[in-house]
Amino acid sequence: MIKRHLKRACLLAAIATFSMSAQSTIVIDGNIDESKWRNAQIFDSFIQSFPNTGEKPKYPTTTLLTSDEKGIYIAFKNFQPERSHKYSGHDQYTSADFNMVFVDFNNDGDTAYEFVATLGGGTMDGTYSRGNQSNRDWDGDWQVRVSEQGDYWYSEYFIPWTTASYQKEQGEERLVSIYFQRFNVIDMQAYSFPDTNRARKNFTYEFYPVTVKNTQGQSFRASTYLTTNVDLIEDNQDANVGLDIAWKPSSNQQLIATIKPDFGQVESDELIVNYSAVETLRTDKRPFFTVNQSLFDVQGPNSLKLVNTRRIGANAVNNTEQLHEIQAAAKYVFNGSNISSGLLVAKEDDVVGDDGKDFASFRWYSSFDQLSFGQLVNYVSDPVDSRDSLVVNQDISYRVNEQLNFASNFIYSNNEDKTGKSVAKSIGKGATFKASYVPVRHWQNNLEWTYLDDELDVNDFGYMQRNNISTLTTNSQFDDYNFGKNSAILRTRAFGEYRYQRNTQGLNLRDSIYLSYFLRLKSKHNFRAGVNHTSQGNDDLITRQLGYVDLPSQREYHLYYSAPSPATFTFNTRADYYQEGEADWARKFQLNTTTYFTDSIRLNANYTYIDSDDWLIGNSDGEVKRYSRYLNKTYAKLIARLDDSSDITVTTQWFGLKARGIDPHSDMYSRGDDFNFSQFALQARYRKKLDNGSSVYLVYSHNGIDDSLEDDIGFSQLASNAIANPLQKSITAKINWVF
Repeated sequence: MIKRHLKRACLLAAIATFSMSAQSTIVIDGNIDESKWRNAQIFDSFIQSFPNTGEKPKYPTTTLLTSDEKGIYIAFKNFQPERSHKYSGHDQYTSADFNMVFVDFNNDGDTAYEFVATLGGGTMDGTYSRGNQSNRDWDGDWQVRVSEQGDYWYSEYFIPWTTASYQKEQGEERLVSIYFQRFNVIDMQAYSFPDTNRARKNFTYEFYPVTVKNTQGQSFRASTYLTTNVDLIEDNQDANVGLDIAWKPSSNQQLIATIKPDFGQVESDELIVNYSAVETLRTDKRPFFTVNQSLFDVQGPNSLKLVNTRRIGANAVNNTEQLHEIQAAAKYVFNGSNISSGLLVAKEDDVVGDDGKDFASFRWYSSFDQLSFGQLVNYVSDPVDSRDSLVVNQDISYRVNEQLNFASNFIYSNNEDKTGKSVAKSIGKGATFKASYVPVRHWQNNLEWTYLDDELDVNDFGYMQRNNISTLTTNSQFDDYNFGKNSAILRTRAFGEYRYQRNTQGLNLRDSIYLSYFLRLKSKHNFRAGVNHTSQGNDDLITRQLGYVDLPSQREYHLYYSAPSPATFTFNTRADYYQEGEADWARKFQLNTTTYFTDSIRLNANYTYIDSDDWLIGNSDGEVKRYSRYLNKTYAKLIARLDDSSDITVTTQWFGLKARGIDPHSDMYSRGDDFNFSQFALQARYRKKLDNGSSVYLVYSHNGIDDSLEDDIGFSQLASNAIANPLQKSITAKINWVF
């Protein structure tokens, strides 16, 4: 009898335990069941952070947070009677209300992970590093669902411990830091906890620490890429198979490796019209180069970037129409209690002969209460040019207090070019310095100084606009929200910037000053006016630093307007009247529109027109030629959500340029040769997301150019020629299977 009662008691205890466990399990469905969240931490002291008044928000927000051995769970309860549901897709601008979650797993301000959910079903993720250095290329493994009931809407997040690597800690609990933001699109207001915002230089250092469950976060994840590409021009077909592996042996270590990956274009780049000496910097959406990359993301003033992963797998030198495939790549990241470190290596496949490059980057970084510093070492071996490149960067930042902080880089490059038995060695040095001062929440001030000598070259692996430059830039921005209830004005922003430039040989380059004034009305109409003045002086960049020319002073005026948003149809437009040559003027008009046919179907359309009477272009021989030019550029992107797991995106782009040589006023320039150029790109993509995190893509691509020299050819004919004479026309089927 006793044994029978004991068995019964054990059975009842087991049932009760199972019942409590099942009851405590959180299902990510957007429905906030209070029984599941009864032990959660509650955050409801939000303030208005945009416009950045610091006042009590118009609507209350309550955020809940709990954790278990699987990850962190976060839920938003948003009171808002009038709401916007516009669909935006993944990592796209949204016109829907949205919630944002930032998690710093180490509670040290070094790296925070961003998770965004919109009421329209869109998502966005990214990273913020060392203050407010953002990178939206990162795509993480997390879940979210939204729902609505009455005057409330809800979002429910699950962020697995396997999302990131983080420092080891002993005990059952650990500290992470968080930041929550909610955006009310109807009123164009953001509400935040704690009281900080993404514009602040110390943003990631001002998060709120919370106690969560401590776990080792071990995981193993692998995905296989299988791509089939049908070339409709050459009438041939090829297939590629690649493998990605992500292994976390412990919470503070992660190894990511890829073997023969295929980065078939499922995301199209924007067509860029760039005839300047400054290279266009593009982002990278390839999965391997976005995961756990923030440690290597070291930046400086003037778009300086020490690791630019678009260098890997770029166009072949001996055949610029082909891209290098990547034979193999690996990345290891270690998060220690006092120091973090990482190693990134990649090897390209050959395209023509032995022309694949080898890349390596080593990084360590340490952060204390107010002081952070680290070092980055890059090495690239280029067999085509028989070139070895070594770059070393030392970076340091100091946060004096909430108002004042400093950051700097010290850069060294050693590049060797081998020709036969001779070796040409080039050693360069550079330094940057940034200071930010925010005396009050409405007023931001920045000072930047850059010195890059004429031998410094980081572009084998990194990106810099130019070397041989010394630049001092200072700017100030003041926001004013102090307008009465009867005023039609909601807020204003005044901005001013001054730039002083010299090259490192002491040549005086041109200085510039820019002023702008922004006005937002309570009716949601936005206006901005700006003026830029560049002084007369020397310009050695237009000549590709093969000498210099004396350019006259130049001015630019612009007016900007944007219509109220969100709306079924909204637009913004900008008109510029500016100088880009010796004396005459250019006119530029831009129109950007967004049309929602339904909440799930959106069309973005952009148009740019330039009519210039005076345009100067430098070439690789150091010559500067004078033209007049006409440019038409169009862009359209249709995004349609079919259901919660599939969408269609159609992107079409075209530009046509007609340039006619004109006689110069000065013998420093010469008359240019007439030319026309037209480029067209179309991509239609279907994507299906599977339950296990896998994805299936079907992509049609069509790209063509035309450089007809007919004098009287029209833009419509230039477009027709580019469409009718494609350089690429293909269908790609791709599956990314996760197991």
